[in-house]
Amino acid sequence: MNSRSADFKPTPVRIGYILKMFPRLSETFILNEVLELERQNAELQIFSLKRPADAVAHAQTAAVRSPVIYLPEKISQAPLRILLAQVHVWRRHRREWRHMFRNALRRVRSHDDSSSLEALSQACCLIREMRGVRHLHAHYANVPARIALIIHRLTGLPYSITTHAKDIFQNDPFVSLKLHERMSRARFVIANSRYSAEHIRSRVDGRAQIHTVYNGLDLEAFVPRADEPVEPMILSVGRLVEKKGFPDLVAACQILKQRHIRFTCEVIGTGVLSGALKEEIRSRGVANCVRMIGPLPQETLRTHYHRASIFVLPCRPAGDGDRDILPNVVKEAMAIGIPVVTTHLEGMDELIENGVSGLLVAPGDVPGLATCMETLLGDPQLRHRLAAQGRKVVEQRFDRRANVLQLRNLFEQEPAPTVIPAAVPPDSVTTHEAPCLR
Repeated sequence: MNSRSADFKPTPVRIGYILKMFPRLSETFILNEVLELERQNAELQIFSLKRPADAVAHAQTAAVRSPVIYLPEKISQAPLRILLAQVHVWRRHRREWRHMFRNALRRVRSHDDSSSLEALSQACCLIREMRGVRHLHAHYANVPARIALIIHRLTGLPYSITTHAKDIFQNDPFVSLKLHERMSRARFVIANSRYSAEHIRSRVDGRAQIHTVYNGLDLEAFVPRADEPVEPMILSVGRLVEKKGFPDLVAACQILKQRHIRFTCEVIGTGVLSGALKEEIRSRGVANCVRMIGPLPQETLRTHYHRASIFVLPCRPAGDGDRDILPNVVKEAMAIGIPVVTTHLEGMDELIENGVSGLLVAPGDVPGLATCMETLLGDPQLRHRLAAQGRKVVEQRFDRRANVLQLRNLFEQEPAPTVIPAAVPPDSVTTHEAPCLR
């Protein structure tokens, strides 16, 4: 099927997207999905549980046409808005609201825990302010899916979930019956890899409808570069957190330096381990060849991709179980035509075949990582072969047009639920909206 010439149905899908924070610099996969759904004639209303916290934003954010409504994080931030929302829901769904409100108050009194009351307040604001939404879609099976489930309990509005990594791997979340309920009540659950889909299936025991839809790229924005750079530069991009394995990259760079290999290395990103990584670079004596750059918007990041000889991301499982699943930055590098080195985590074979479309090493194998980096830097024919095959893989499996069309079809294939009409005129909620930070 040629996704670029796909015919889209004239009647738009009207979906309420529940996101923890939008926009978010590290979540380009969500931005890509929103932009492509809009291109495919879907109508979205985006509900963000938090306001953006990043110092920089991707330029593509301004292209989002859908309204973005920021829900109050704390009751004290918008008491009148929350009161009106609670009354609105009480009038229309008295029995359901009364039950959930009593449970939320009970938690406040017995555990001094206001999170249930705050979640109910966000859900009520969303119900009051949504405009003809007939389906909710939550990204992440944790907090956003919790809000979707609350709304489903109150109104019967159907919802679906896209899972990622942290929400299904970190701290063994499937021990919680709450996660099982969110998934079993959802119309369908999206996994971003076959490995993740099987992981979910093995834990929910057939009580959820699971589909695999890969996070895709805009291949028109990531076109193959015409020429290789002259200078040997190693590039790595990602949040500075344990599962990305950046200390292993720094240690491998130390080995290359000891072997008198000529190179520079750029690490782009920010995160909680920024200070520790700076100290790692200093203590290993590689400050003259390894440079930390900080977070960059995608349009600036692409210039660094084009300057890179190879791309390296030595992911490893974190101590709490969090892990990477088919990182977008690896796909971006492959799309541009940069040979990649990463680790052989479960599921990575859905993106990379070792020695064919990239090089894989065992997580934590620093000598093996250094050897792969040295081999690629010294073998232009291998670089060219891996880069060409890597681009083919991305074109075949990770084109966002084809992959988002799968998601859109799932939205449409579900039986159309009853539309819950907006009770608030559009003008009355404009103070909470942003046309995606234009």
